Amino acid sequence: MSHLEIGFPAQSGLPPSVPNALVTGGPADPLPGTVHDLGNLIQVAASALNILSRSPYLEVDPSLPPIVASAKMSLVRAGTLVDQTMRRAREGETQVESVCIAACLTELQAMVESIWRREVRVDLHVDSDLPSLKCSRINLQCAIMNLLTNAFDAMPNGGTISLAARRVGDYGSSAIEITVVDSGLGMSPHTLQHAFEPFFTTRATGLGGFGLPMVKRFVEDVGGCVAIESNLGAGTRVVINLPIAERL
Repeated sequence: MSHLEIGFPAQSGLPPSVPNALVTGGPADPLPGTVHDLGNLIQVAASALNILSRSPYLEVDPSLPPIVASAKMSLVRAGTLVDQTMRRAREGETQVESVCIAACLTELQAMVESIWRREVRVDLHVDSDLPSLKCSRINLQCAIMNLLTNAFDAMPNGGTISLAARRVGDYGSSAIEITVVDSGLGMSPHTLQHAFEPFFTTRATGLGGFGLPMVKRFVEDVGGCVAIESNLGAGTRVVINLPIAERL
């Protein structure tokens, strides 16, 4: 498989990652009001989709349920981003807390399987007694959600996404390794090389290109590293290593 690895230790002296210009905060900043309005619009759209999902016409045309499920997934992602942005605007900075990995990943598994089409499922494996991570829970879930959504999009014919978490390394420099593996379309070497670049996307609409850069930003912020292995037609494997918090 082709391989790409990203990780910039804080002490390396490398330039900081591209700042998130969408989250500026400040009393005169119109962003919070705009994001709040977006949240209201998302709720309206979600309500409309819930009504559509109960329509008997969906059973007549088998092509409609996957479209509705995909739209629901997009709204879940949008709602998560809105929530994240509002929290940052209120708090001025990301809230760091003790995060239980098992609970965090189980919650994501339940959420996506409740709205995805039945042909795609998430197989979750989490080692017992994993220590907590010191990070932002919402940022971690956004990062994993982006990876799960990419895997979902890469499997138009269905399949199983493997989501796993385990402890790696020794107790002097241990980390939690989170992997997301799919058996989908995979990436070409060119796509893999540019995967973490903002605005880079292979979607025909030209929309997208923010998921993996957001994952990269989160991983860098907590001092971890991320690697991707992929080949066309052979699926994709993403591995995130996040340092373990000794004490909170």
